[in-house]
Amino acid sequence: MNTDPAAGRNEPGADAFRGSEPAGGGPRRVLLVDDEPGAADLAATHVERLVDGVETVARTSSADALAVVREERVDCVVSDYNMPDTDGLELLEAVREIDCGLPFVLFTGRGSEEIASEAISAGVTDYLQKGVGRDRYEMLANSVANALDRRRAERDLGVVNAKVTAIHEFATEVSGAESADAVFERVVEAVEGILAFDRCVSMRRRGDRLVPAALSANVGEDEVRTLDLGEGVVGTTVADERTIVVDNLSVDVDAPAGAEELADPVTDDIRSVISVPIGTYGAFQAVSDGYASFDEGDVEFAELLAAHAADALEQIETETELRAERDRLSALFEDLPLPVVRTAPAAGGDCRIDATNEAFEETFGFSDTDHGYREIRDAIIPENHERVDADGVFKDGDPIRREVRRQTTDGVRDFIQNVIPVTRSDETVVYTVYADIGEQKRVERTLRRLHETTREMLRGGDREEISTLATRAAIDILEFPSSGVRLYDPNTETLLPTAISEEATAALGERPAFGPENGRVWEAFETGEPVVVDDLDAVETAVGYGEHRSLLAVPLGDHGVMPLGSRDPGFFDDTAIQLARVLGANVTVALDHAQRTAQLRDRDRELQREIDRLEKFAGLVSHDLRNPLNVAMGRLELARANVDDGDALDEIDRVAGAHGRMGELIDDLLALARQGRTVDEVESVSLADAAARAWRTVDTEDATLDLPERSLAIEADSERLRTLLENLFTNSVEHGSTSSRTESGDSVEHGRSRDGDVVSRDDENSGAEFSNHSTNSLAAPDDSAEHATDSTPAPDGVTVSVGALPDGFAVTDDGDGFDIDPDEAIEYGTSSDPRGTGFGLAIVREIAAAHGWAFDAVDEDGARFEFRTDG
Repeated sequence: MNTDPAAGRNEPGADAFRGSEPAGGGPRRVLLVDDEPGAADLAATHVERLVDGVETVARTSSADALAVVREERVDCVVSDYNMPDTDGLELLEAVREIDCGLPFVLFTGRGSEEIASEAISAGVTDYLQKGVGRDRYEMLANSVANALDRRRAERDLGVVNAKVTAIHEFATEVSGAESADAVFERVVEAVEGILAFDRCVSMRRRGDRLVPAALSANVGEDEVRTLDLGEGVVGTTVADERTIVVDNLSVDVDAPAGAEELADPVTDDIRSVISVPIGTYGAFQAVSDGYASFDEGDVEFAELLAAHAADALEQIETETELRAERDRLSALFEDLPLPVVRTAPAAGGDCRIDATNEAFEETFGFSDTDHGYREIRDAIIPENHERVDADGVFKDGDPIRREVRRQTTDGVRDFIQNVIPVTRSDETVVYTVYADIGEQKRVERTLRRLHETTREMLRGGDREEISTLATRAAIDILEFPSSGVRLYDPNTETLLPTAISEEATAALGERPAFGPENGRVWEAFETGEPVVVDDLDAVETAVGYGEHRSLLAVPLGDHGVMPLGSRDPGFFDDTAIQLARVLGANVTVALDHAQRTAQLRDRDRELQREIDRLEKFAGLVSHDLRNPLNVAMGRLELARANVDDGDALDEIDRVAGAHGRMGELIDDLLALARQGRTVDEVESVSLADAAARAWRTVDTEDATLDLPERSLAIEADSERLRTLLENLFTNSVEHGSTSSRTESGDSVEHGRSRDGDVVSRDDENSGAEFSNHSTNSLAAPDDSAEHATDSTPAPDGVTVSVGALPDGFAVTDDGDGFDIDPDEAIEYGTSSDPRGTGFGLAIVREIAAAHGWAFDAVDEDGARFEFRTDG
């Protein structure tokens, strides 16, 4: 017992215990308040003696008592009624302002019906009158014990309910799993999400071996291995079908014998282990580097989760056996919980009802004893719904599994219908089994409509349009009574009413902007977590909510909040909250997309302005250079006519070559400016046809082209794709071949051959058509890329191949490859040939970038150019 008013006030971390059970299972604290010190001490002595696991603190004034409640941990208050500075009910009100759930027992010597009624109205936990004798203090101790137990139970119940709800959702989900692998993977996800075990593995039994089935993200594959049944913790768990918990693998004297061996496989930092069997199908194991990390509660919930997983695996196993062993249906018929009808062929090609089970009679309201085949068939199959071809099933003997809608005693419902023919010694009968998927279909339809709305939002123009769509989706799809979207305005630092439904306006009236002082809606935005108020009339709110009694505020990331309301209290249950979170997540994604789209549009406009400036500059430069160049070339021809000296004519030829080189540079500058423009319109282009057309415009010498299948098509601007291929082919022929070369330009534009002359597309198309085979042609060499330039003649020409990639296409050759870094080869003005301009592959890169393709040059057994067209 502690009677010092100052004791404990300055203890570190005292505030951390308010409203919680004592850490480490220590005593619970009871505060006794009485202006008579002897009375307080006497009551404290009796409480400590009669109630197990408590520690008392006595105070003689309300001020000292409130200081204890405010600064220390208190689990229950026992107070007198009459005190000099206040009375017990006023103290109750002050205590509840600090901790609204703290138990408060009024223990007074002045008793009356008036005080008792007032105390009960004020919300005291219990009301007792003092008296002479031990029995009064026994009653007090009993009241305190009950209050402490109830407080602990309420707290534990909240935690338990949350986990039970999550495990129930897990059970519902895994019950629909289609494979055992999916169940084992979902077990690991649930163990992480529900039980907060962050290092776990699920093991699946296969005969006498245990194989890792699923791992936590932070568990490496090298940390687990296949085990024999009975080996290690997991092996022993499955063999014995019992849960094993090890508190300390190395030094815990209470650990089971052979704990180190049982713990294999683990890493050196593991101290605690829990391993739980999943029926006979396997187990999951969680580990921790802390001592005794897994308590009895963990074991209980882990075993419950494992039991649901085992049930799901059992269900999968059962369904598999039903499909694989049809004869078992006869034995299971009566006990099967699903509706089943057994039909057999009748005279005249008709069918007869052989039997119905109890579930069928309860579900559809018909039985084999009272109704015939046609009567049942016509009653349960809705109009315009497909019927099973019974005669075909009897003849073919093939099972049928499909989704159907059937009329039941509760209306039309969705089922999975399994039609299973079974051959008997005397005849073939057909079992029709119905598995109810009504709830599943309802959720699927809701999620499908949400998905469609999300796609529509992603196609929407701006944030306001998205907000309007989201507001209607909450009402029309999720069937919430009213909804709205408030988007954050950074200028005013408020949540603006961007889209408010008519239903919400009718219930609330016109709504202003909300700021940090406006309560629950802002709280959801600030914390990023949904806020639920079951009864707005029962709580204090910073703003009014009109006729609404229920509120659910769903955050939309950094964009704002989606407030949802109802006139009914407690409207938003767990399912509604989960669906609202799904909608909120989708709206957030759409708002993110709209924001990125707006940013990209701004960037595109800026890039287009830059491209326009560059193109204008290129045209201006080429015009200003071409005019004096044409004059110089004309003057040079006049000079040639007046010169007979051979040396002088050689010099004139060199000047003419320089003029030609300048012309090529001007042309390439214009081509580079044009090809860098963003491609706005694309079409499906056959890569084989585009390559064939490009090959006919390139001087290919004795090079060979391998074409892809004609069915291979890509989305592109056909003319710019052709220019890209022309440059690549010229590059491969010039730098991939080791035969003699002639001087040429460095790049290919539309309508211009390698020597710069204009080429008619009609002339280009006069060559033979290409198919999926190789073809040869002569080449005028080019220097647009950076392959090796060994002058030793090669016995054969280079082979150029155009082919598909999983996410694009590639152009390769079997030449000598690059003699400089491939990344440098695609930069402007880079060429291993001193005669080259270095624009060829730069133009290829610009065309790829204009299409949004990723482009890589690879030096691997020749040159390889890869284009990733799928994003």
